[in-house]
Amino acid sequence: MMISMDNYYKPKHEAPKDSDGNPDLEHVEALDVEQFSKDMADLAMGKSVSLPIFDFKQGKRVAGPSVKLEKDSPILIEGIHALNERLTELIPSHQKFNIFISPNTQLHIDDHNPISLTDLRLIRRMVRDQKYRNTPVTMTLDMWSSVRRGEFKWIYPHQETANFVYNSELSYELLVLNKIALPHLNAVPRDDKHFIVANRLVKFLKYFNEIDATLIPSNSILLEFIGGSPFHD
Repeated sequence: MMISMDNYYKPKHEAPKDSDGNPDLEHVEALDVEQFSKDMADLAMGKSVSLPIFDFKQGKRVAGPSVKLEKDSPILIEGIHALNERLTELIPSHQKFNIFISPNTQLHIDDHNPISLTDLRLIRRMVRDQKYRNTPVTMTLDMWSSVRRGEFKWIYPHQETANFVYNSELSYELLVLNKIALPHLNAVPRDDKHFIVANRLVKFLKYFNEIDATLIPSNSILLEFIGGSPFHD
């Protein structure tokens, strides 16, 4: 059974505020920690649980299905706070196996310029936000500094608890992502505060040829960002 932590987000008005007074969606308390922890413990004990679904277009949780874990079946928990012990503190540590997933590309543009992992993750996020959250690239860029702060505060401190580290980088992903991202990046107006970053990413993506998404494997993790995943849609 797969559980996405994204479905446990609180409405924006209930999220903690950052130093600028904006909702801090990277904060662990942006999630309903208590409800998530209780639901996971109940599932592990064989109880039926009504799982929520977060509607990102409406910005709120809605009722989801009632589920029950089959005997000896695992729970796969996916989310940026999945390694944070607070979310699963009611489950004994010997029953958990932590996996840290992150791209770690070995590709270089030339002998002196490696591909930026930060840019790769930003482009992934732009494409995903546009597809699943109806979020324009300018809004993703608005949130990016908060995302980066959240990584250093809420994610990286917990990566050492991982039992396994998985490199999610795909050698062909920028060949697919550029075709999707470029039209949105090119549409950012010159007078927009994010134009310089958008224009830099446009120039970066133009280093790559395009391939059609239909050519990638049907079980590719890239489909989690562009749509069409048999595990998501």
